[in-house]
Amino acid sequence: MKITFLVTRLDKPSTRFRVLQFIPFLEKSGFQTEVLIIPDSFIDRVRLFSSLRSSDIVFLQRKLFGPLDFYILRKYSKKLVYDFDDAMMFRDSKRKHYSSIKRSRGFARAARNSDIIIAGNDYLREFALKENHRSYTIPTSVDMERYTEKPLHKKTNTIILGWIGSSSTLYYLDNIKNIFDLIYDRFPGVKLKIICDSFFDCDRMPVIKSRWNKDTETDELRSFDIGLMPLTDDPWTRGKCGFKLLQYMAMGISSVCSPVGVNKDILTDGIEGFWADTEEDWIEKISILIKDHELRHQMGKK
Repeated sequence: MKITFLVTRLDKPSTRFRVLQFIPFLEKSGFQTEVLIIPDSFIDRVRLFSSLRSSDIVFLQRKLFGPLDFYILRKYSKKLVYDFDDAMMFRDSKRKHYSSIKRSRGFARAARNSDIIIAGNDYLREFALKENHRSYTIPTSVDMERYTEKPLHKKTNTIILGWIGSSSTLYYLDNIKNIFDLIYDRFPGVKLKIICDSFFDCDRMPVIKSRWNKDTETDELRSFDIGLMPLTDDPWTRGKCGFKLLQYMAMGISSVCSPVGVNKDILTDGIEGFWADTEEDWIEKISILIKDHELRHQMGKK
């Protein structure tokens, strides 16, 4: 059986962790696979879609197409699976208005006309179920052979607050940027580390800027003492799948996150880390973990 995966980019986290990491397991089980990047040109897309006749299953990852593109894709796909791990029916948090007729129609079209829908969490699945009863939740996962627990370090005054993500999600960390200087005033040994392809500076807290690289990603994560996952609370972020938290927690790093969407399911407040809603919460919870080396370790272990 041949499965063709259609993706927008090979370096996107959704592609890496919802497609590429499963290819070796599929091939070991006897499936023939190919991963193709969706072209920008309409003519090139038509050529690509027409070539899908040789595939038994077409797996479309995230992309929403207009009516004509989708019609041609569906025509040449024997079986079509649509996979998504973001609230594709909405605009993102940086937009003034979340609702989008174009996006909602594009999502409904994909969901209604696919054979199977795979959603990254139950919030997303509820939207898919409105269009297609063959909708299932498969959370994004991490490979525990790669994301091994960080070794316990001796107590030190140098504490690394860490965040990993794409430039599109750096917005959420930048939203709480003012708290880092206030924390630094209390704890001058603390630094902020950002693993991304874009960065910002704080007025006083030192910022370690590490350009993301798949070969060094896990080593960079092991340098974190406290993982951060701030979010706004809106229709877009409620569809987030908490992947940063999964990365931190897989490596035994205590974390502080916004209690939005599946974050509340992944991390229990006061057990593996803390929830933080307000600016005061963020300062208080991070300060607790900075001061208590043993608590950081125990929460990370849990």
